[in-house]
Amino acid sequence: MSTLQHTQLAAVPDWLRQVTWYGFVAAVAFLVPFVGVSVLDLQHDLYYLVYFATTAALLMVYVRTEHVDVRRIVSHAWPWSLGLGIVVALAEVWNVLGEPGTDRPSGAYFVFEFLWRGVTYGAVDALLLSAFPGLIAYSLLRGRIGGFRGKLRFTALALPLILVVTATYHLGYPQYREDGVAKPETGNTIISLPMLATANPIGAVVAHASMHATAVTHSYETPQFLPPETKADDAP
Repeated sequence: MSTLQHTQLAAVPDWLRQVTWYGFVAAVAFLVPFVGVSVLDLQHDLYYLVYFATTAALLMVYVRTEHVDVRRIVSHAWPWSLGLGIVVALAEVWNVLGEPGTDRPSGAYFVFEFLWRGVTYGAVDALLLSAFPGLIAYSLLRGRIGGFRGKLRFTALALPLILVVTATYHLGYPQYREDGVAKPETGNTIISLPMLATANPIGAVVAHASMHATAVTHSYETPQFLPPETKADDAP
């Protein structure tokens, strides 16, 4: 990046850059499922590839442009984040197992789906819907999140950001435009608790991936936990 570009970026207030980033990513979070599912009706595994690649590219550009110290964030209070994430993961797994079971693919394709539609999808969702809003809140607060008051400030700012991006993303899917986004809002708020408590997203990634992996195993055809809704008979 040239000196002129550095100067231009420095001239933009930090809060405005962060708000612009957040608005742009939230808009893309809606457009990817809306175009990929509602308009193009892509096969679900192909749609996930588009979603994963788009999300990864957005977050990588954000981290590089804003010079986010990822190593510092994921090493901060990681045992607490991981421990809370495991607790939330167990609660999410129990919640999924309380739903009626459905048919699922078998053999090698099931293993692929467990890793692709389960673990990877859950991890990417957590990065977009929990970690990214947390990074925005952390940046807006200039990292001043220490102590009880700092944690309150962080939670008070990050939680609305989580709720908004969760809503915009899920509204891209036709099923949530019909049924509303109350359930994913509640679910992702619970999944985000480890991140809100520690400002470290590791726990949220563990919880979200566990929920999706369990849903692939127990409720593959669920309209709630694994958008877009998919039938086991559609397996190759």
